[in-house]
Amino acid sequence: MLCRAIVAPGLALLLLTGCPNPPGPPQPPQPLTPVPATPEPTLPPATPPPPPYVPNRRLDVGKIFNGMQLRVTLETEHGTTATRDRNEPSSYTAEVTVKVKVPKPHRDLEEIKLLNDELPNVLPALPALLESSKVSPSFDELYRLKCASLQSSLRRLDAMLSRHNFFDCETLLELQHPKTKRRALLIQADMDTDTDGSDSDRMPDIDGASVTFQPFTSYRWAKRGNKPNSFITPRETKIKQYENELSMGGVSVSRKEDLREGIARLRTEISDLKKYSFLIGGNDPYVVLPSSMFNRGRNGAYTPSVGDYCVVIYKRALLPAIVGDVGPANLIGEASLRICQQIDSRADADNRAVNDLKVTYLVFPGTAEKFDVPDFDKWGARCEKLLEEIGGHKGDLVKWVDPTKPKPPPATPVPATPVPGTPAPSTPAATSSPAPASPKPATPTPAPATPASTTPAPASPKPPTPKPTVTPASTAASSATPPAATPKKAP
Repeated sequence: MLCRAIVAPGLALLLLTGCPNPPGPPQPPQPLTPVPATPEPTLPPATPPPPPYVPNRRLDVGKIFNGMQLRVTLETEHGTTATRDRNEPSSYTAEVTVKVKVPKPHRDLEEIKLLNDELPNVLPALPALLESSKVSPSFDELYRLKCASLQSSLRRLDAMLSRHNFFDCETLLELQHPKTKRRALLIQADMDTDTDGSDSDRMPDIDGASVTFQPFTSYRWAKRGNKPNSFITPRETKIKQYENELSMGGVSVSRKEDLREGIARLRTEISDLKKYSFLIGGNDPYVVLPSSMFNRGRNGAYTPSVGDYCVVIYKRALLPAIVGDVGPANLIGEASLRICQQIDSRADADNRAVNDLKVTYLVFPGTAEKFDVPDFDKWGARCEKLLEEIGGHKGDLVKWVDPTKPKPPPATPVPATPVPGTPAPSTPAATSSPAPASPKPATPTPAPATPASTTPAPASPKPPTPKPTVTPASTAASSATPPAATPKKAP
């Protein structure tokens, strides 16, 4: 019995182990919890390799100081090495192409009216004169010389003509009146300022501070006074400086040549300043024409000369003048400071009177006379007559006043011729005090009582005995050489 009791529990355990319990009711499915992925470590983005340099082309547009438009193109190309390219001249170059439009002259009244619509009114015969006019050969020569100047300056862009100076002439025409046969050159241009010239007899003090100033003009006459020209002394000083430099050692051959030429030039200038007087830019009305116009073989009967009469026309004003100086062959449109300030009071050596091509210069070739001290009244009358011969005018003719001329002394009163039978008037003594009033006719009155020591007054006073008349010094000088003019500033 005991064994059965012991076996039974073991068997029961075996049975329990070998025979599983029956399954219970099904359980609902549990949702899956996503497991977060482990992030990978972040790496910096890889630097892309630089693209290969590709040469390009770039265009810029600008202006340089002389008014020329500058178009710059930068072109690059592959080279070799910096060492090789540095030693190769063609690896770093600039190519310059200068493009210029050369204007054409015209004879069109409408084109001229665009610059001065008053001109046909000022010169009534102008429309008819233009119909028979011819373009002067000087126009083509002027612009040919301008282009030659540009060609010679290609290696120095800073020395090229400015835009203003290249386009300084609108037209240049040869006119002739059909009846009077009077010839004239019509120049349409701008107006730059000329301050040259000196004359110590008329104006001892001249402002020569301008960098372009010269004390000479082409129009000159024999000096008459004994006052030395103020521009002689600076030239004598310069000669001494050149001579001292020549005497020193170590001077190059080329420098010696320059010094000798400078001394010779200065001595010639001193000789001219001692012998001649010249026009004065600030006082005298004159114009400057380019040397290229004075070629008789090219211009024939229309060739101007120094001293020819000229009328400058601006708007309605007509200004009498002469051709007083010769300028650079390739520039035109220049007048004396006196004319410029008549048109624009602000004009000076650095400021032109008229920037646009609105000034007409009417030059009368073949009218020059003997060079002499300027006579403004004569110049004005001569220009007025020439205007009449070219068809008349209806403008405002300027009458110049010369401030360098001495004022005439006051006229000495001439005593009236006495009538026969009447007493001659008494002449008062010349004193610094005002002359006394003429005595009234005396009325006989009894003499007052006087002390015995006093001479009694006469009953009928007599007129005072006239003293010798003394002529003032200023009046006496008027019959001799007039006094020198006091220097004045140009208006």
